[in-house]
Amino acid sequence: MLLQRLIAWAKRIQLSIYTVLITLLVAFNSLVFRVRMSHENGVSARARIRILDDPRRPAHDFFVNGREFVGRVRHGAASFNDDAKKVVRSASVKFSDTRGRTPFALLMNTGDAPLFWDARTFASFMVVTMLGRGKYFVSHLRKYPQALVGGSVSVRRDPESFAGMSYHTQTCSGLLAADESRHLVRYRMIPWDGWSPEMETGTPEPWDAALPWLQNPFQDETRTRNYLKDELIERVNDRKDRVRFRLQIQVRPWLDGPTQQWASSAWPWDEVETPWLELAEVELTEVLDYKEAMLTWFEITQAPKTLPIPNAVSIDDPHSLNHLRKASSWGRRARLFAYKIFGMLKKFPDSRHAPDWTSEPPMAEPPGP
Repeated sequence: MLLQRLIAWAKRIQLSIYTVLITLLVAFNSLVFRVRMSHENGVSARARIRILDDPRRPAHDFFVNGREFVGRVRHGAASFNDDAKKVVRSASVKFSDTRGRTPFALLMNTGDAPLFWDARTFASFMVVTMLGRGKYFVSHLRKYPQALVGGSVSVRRDPESFAGMSYHTQTCSGLLAADESRHLVRYRMIPWDGWSPEMETGTPEPWDAALPWLQNPFQDETRTRNYLKDELIERVNDRKDRVRFRLQIQVRPWLDGPTQQWASSAWPWDEVETPWLELAEVELTEVLDYKEAMLTWFEITQAPKTLPIPNAVSIDDPHSLNHLRKASSWGRRARLFAYKIFGMLKKFPDSRHAPDWTSEPPMAEPPGP
């Protein structure tokens, strides 16, 4: 019994060390370079959020049928300031029309499995990112073969619109229902009308998906590196088109004892055993200007007590990824402080000849099938 307690204590200490080191690196980077932890290349919009009725969903004091919010949605791209890169895309949702505090927020990415799924694999991913990405990802993928699966299903190349992709939280969070039952849940956001995985825009060809570390645009790419952001601005602000999503939820019992392996984001949940249930309609109503978008932030710690983030006990605990995300607030604070001291970064120019665009040359002859 004493040995077990010592091992558990040592694992918690290790998790704390990982958290402190990663938080310091992220905060330092945000302070010096005035950037987000990731997904710097993005666009934000005001949104109307309406909770939908689904009798299969556990009754909950926050997700009340018919309740409406004015919120914000931010779409972005992980790493690189170029919409034509083959990268993971994101959607962050907050249930208030504010830059900061909100009653609830979600962070989602394309794909139903990620490149990392706990603190240990995130640290490995962070190291190769700092080295320069690209070929350096290969060592991470060899060490964690499941990361290659996650990278293949998560990246998107040449998508037509942020509105044509689906987004998943991938990690688990908690839900305490009105009847006091406890659940673990995952969320996703999909296009409102007629969506299916086969209709997902930007899904790479199989040979391209199998090489997620080759991210550069093809040499014949003619669109600007801001084309996705410009498309959303034109669609919502200029054409007044309706851009709507379905926010959905999966629900499983939250069991006592050690964290179950199925809580890991490395694998999606079976959609027959745990079907997607309707949660909310999300409609984009106005794309925000650059300054307002840069000052808008999202944190998963902002949630009702009945939507908790499960605690992690080690760097291999599936919940340790959200544990790191909870500590990321220091990076956000550093970035906003840097804005006040040094000013905000300028908008990314359209041209790939701009001096801030750094990468290996575009693939002149990409490997074919």
